[in-house]
Amino acid sequence: MEHLKLPFLYWHIAMHLLTGSGKSFSTVELQRQLGHRRYQPIWEMCCKLRDVMGKREDMYSLSGQIEPDHVFITTLISDEQKGEKLKRGCGSQNRSKVVVMTESTFVENPKPGKLQKRLTALK
Repeated sequence: MEHLKLPFLYWHIAMHLLTGSGKSFSTVELQRQLGHRRYQPIWEMCCKLRDVMGKREDMYSLSGQIEPDHVFITTLISDEQKGEKLKRGCGSQNRSKVVVMTESTFVENPKPGKLQKRLTALK
């Protein structure tokens, strides 16, 4: 936000529009949405926001052993579905499936001579 004389609200709206859409958002479209006359300040704001977003992506990249998994998160249901009987379990209408990934590193056993504990699957 340094050296730009745009209102603070423009920054919040731009952050919302740039991060909220799955596709790219053009500077001309942002200028139209904000109702601003000049292109240059809006373009500079977009460049700064995209630069910060790119740096953040580099900070949070996964490395090492990566393990994918899925999680179910409880969500709100609409008023029409409240009267219906909800399914149970992972197929329920008020649960959303989200894919998560974690990273882990191999840790050596600190006590020499002892075997590491391992998890075994039950049959």
